[in-house]
Amino acid sequence: MALICAFISFAAPAAKDAPYRIELKMTDIKDTSKVFLAFYYNGKTYSKDTAQFNGKGVAVFDGSKRKEKDKQRLEEGMYIVYFKQDRFFDLLVGKDQNIKLKADTTDLTPVVTQGEESIYFSKLVKFMSDKNKERKNIVEAKKAGKMDSVTFEAKLKKLSDEVEAFQQKEIETTKGTFYSAFVKGTIQVEVPDFTELPDTARPMARYQFTKNHFFDNIDLSDPRMLRTPYFPGKVDNYMTRLIPIPDSLFAAADVLIQKSEGNKETYQTMLSKMMNYGLKSNMMGMDKMWYQIAEKYYLSGKADWADSSWIEDLKAECKKVRYNMIGMPAKNLRMRGIDSTQIQLKDLRPENGKNEFVLVYFFEPSCGHCKKITPVLHDSVYVKYKDKGFEVFCCYTQTDKKEWVDFLDKHKLYDWVNVWDPNRESYFWEFYDATVTPGVYLLDKERKIVAKKISTESLDQILEEELIKRKQQKK
Repeated sequence: MALICAFISFAAPAAKDAPYRIELKMTDIKDTSKVFLAFYYNGKTYSKDTAQFNGKGVAVFDGSKRKEKDKQRLEEGMYIVYFKQDRFFDLLVGKDQNIKLKADTTDLTPVVTQGEESIYFSKLVKFMSDKNKERKNIVEAKKAGKMDSVTFEAKLKKLSDEVEAFQQKEIETTKGTFYSAFVKGTIQVEVPDFTELPDTARPMARYQFTKNHFFDNIDLSDPRMLRTPYFPGKVDNYMTRLIPIPDSLFAAADVLIQKSEGNKETYQTMLSKMMNYGLKSNMMGMDKMWYQIAEKYYLSGKADWADSSWIEDLKAECKKVRYNMIGMPAKNLRMRGIDSTQIQLKDLRPENGKNEFVLVYFFEPSCGHCKKITPVLHDSVYVKYKDKGFEVFCCYTQTDKKEWVDFLDKHKLYDWVNVWDPNRESYFWEFYDATVTPGVYLLDKERKIVAKKISTESLDQILEEELIKRKQQKK
């Protein structure tokens, strides 16, 4: 696919008040080595600034000493102070960007003494570290047989309650700050037990509640969330774990995009993220998701930041899949047999157990992959299922009849329905994106596309599963 990812650009932060100043005191560094400041953004990290120690363990990231165009405040978010690849710590940067902190490279748990929200975050890290140690001790005591199950569960619940109470207090105490939003975003939404429902209905009720309330604790139009280490993973988790059916993915993605529209940066990033999710996925049927996003947002002009050449490439990709997405009725093909008689795809009607599944197969003899796949498709798959309702509508995509017939002779393919279009009347290349061969489209009894661009192994598996379903339905 020509499109690799959706176009995205970064908006420059607006200059407000004084530039940032982060003073770092490392008690065990006495040289003049460098230290680096980076930031999280949408699942990746980007370098922001560099400072040098003064030989006494002090280094300062000073925004006022940067080039005039870069003399700005930092965007509020989570930053990384790192010395080398495996030695770093996180630093939350809020509105107060005159920050002082002290640490050493063996512990890497900084004590922040200036910068209100940064201080809160350092205390949160210390609290959570202590509670994790407590939990570890409880678990080890249980494993060693020093604690019964009742006591074990009671201690874990007490620990969980203490963490929850601390988090809620922090959220309320610092309401309106990035720190408050950050802490709230780490908390999973509590799912009701739905005890009022029958046992069989509870799992679905819990699933629907989780899906519908998954982002209750995160404002998707808050650009600061893009600068956290957990937010992108939370979006990915939502799409992969809670929306397993490709047909539902566009609706789910559309909800996230709409919830992000309150801010241009979050809207642009979420739209690009959802588009990329569809474009990059290897899951069959995902072209429908990105096609719908393209139609609604990119091709309609709602993504005015997108490069015009990229939009033209997107239009070309959309044209390729417009008529052949999974679940769509297959377009009829009116083509010619070897003797020039007209043969139509729709003539292969499912009757008396025949033609229940039809494979529309596009090939050309000069295609190296076609040379490998075609004999396997015939000898290993077609022969296995031809008496079980499987047929192949085999389309030669070129216009050299001798080349075509020689290929059919060589591989003994005359038990297939062999067709071509020497006069280019069927538009097969547009309906089935046959510009690349081999092209594979499996149609069901209703002649809807149920699979495409699959290997012979996957085709064999799908047909085998369908036979099993058929047997179960007859019981």
